[in-house]
Amino acid sequence: MQYFDFIIKEWRFLFFGISLNFFSSTGQTFFISIFGAEFKNDFGLSDGDFGFLFMVATLLSALSLIWFGRLIDRVDLRLYTSFVCIGSIIASLSTSIATSAIMLCFSFYLLRLMGQGLMNHIAVTSMGKYFSAGRGKAIGIITFGMTLGLAFYPSIGVWLKESYGWRDSWLFIAIFYSIMLLPLMLWLLKGQKNRHKLYIEKLAIQESTDINNNQYSVRSMLSELQFYLTLPAILSSSFLLTGLLFHQVTIVESKNWSISIFASGFVGLAMASFLTSLVIGILIDKFKAINLLPFILAPLIFGLFVVNYFQSELFGFVYLICLGCCFGTTFTISGAIWPELYGTKNLGAIKSLIKAIMVCGSALSPWLFGLVLDAGFGLLGVSYISVAIISLTSILAIVSRNITINKLAQQ
Repeated sequence: MQYFDFIIKEWRFLFFGISLNFFSSTGQTFFISIFGAEFKNDFGLSDGDFGFLFMVATLLSALSLIWFGRLIDRVDLRLYTSFVCIGSIIASLSTSIATSAIMLCFSFYLLRLMGQGLMNHIAVTSMGKYFSAGRGKAIGIITFGMTLGLAFYPSIGVWLKESYGWRDSWLFIAIFYSIMLLPLMLWLLKGQKNRHKLYIEKLAIQESTDINNNQYSVRSMLSELQFYLTLPAILSSSFLLTGLLFHQVTIVESKNWSISIFASGFVGLAMASFLTSLVIGILIDKFKAINLLPFILAPLIFGLFVVNYFQSELFGFVYLICLGCCFGTTFTISGAIWPELYGTKNLGAIKSLIKAIMVCGSALSPWLFGLVLDAGFGLLGVSYISVAIISLTSILAIVSRNITINKLAQQ
């Protein structure tokens, strides 16, 4: 099925995934970090302190995600989505009224859990669960929401904070979400009852004919060596991309670039992310996600080279495009690889655990990168660490791919 025909047939549910990914931007690092200078100034925080607060909030959201995320396997998708939308509104409101570093940390916790955590979890898990043959295309298509978020939220954030200040900016977001978010999600989920019924019937047929028992539980997945070989490549993506974006203001200042001009480059990042996702989605349906995993962060190596050795602001755009390619490969491959390896019956529980581990990785990198920057090693030191991580995890991914090849050969 070609992309156009697939979109025409499943437009409503695909737009549901796109919308969730778009509105999750308030909990994403690339948006929160736009207000980083204001947070640090108003609450008296250094780069390391700010990164530590963000790390604590993100780690707590990851622990919460393990429990909240698995509920998607048992709770009606409409009710589950409604809860997350309301939580996102409360998170934005809490940020706008934060009066201390502790309250700011709590607000970060809510933003990360509801935005980066659960909204994205709903979008990817629902596509992975309800689509099978077109899973790669579906996950590739819904990255358009991330594309739009990456393209518009940074510039909107800069405009809001320069026009109204950071507190009113978050208040406006809470008001807008209160009016728009929940009604849109429920409208897009029309037909969910019948969709889920068909899924249950299809799953029952698969289980009755599956002699290899490819519907894994979390426990059985954790007993597999392949899981521990596959995970580092996915985890390193979250770790490195989050760390680099969180300290984007510091990177821009070290290059003497304009933050406004740099923020406009997120449009290129977004387009690169979306186009890469579409291409990777097709490749996943044809070659499987596990075969593409070793190359998940290849564009980042070139991006780090560019940002370190070229001074013109034009190369800031090249750097962001490289990050966008990594976002596209990471989002699509990480969304497709787990149902591909471990089935869809317990996908919510599996993906909530994976997502929690990824969130933990994204929690550590702002703090660790902040320590590296505070110690005076600069962007070059961060880049050396990043390349070493990419090289090691790519080797492990190749071993994981070979295990899959051997399994298929034995069937």
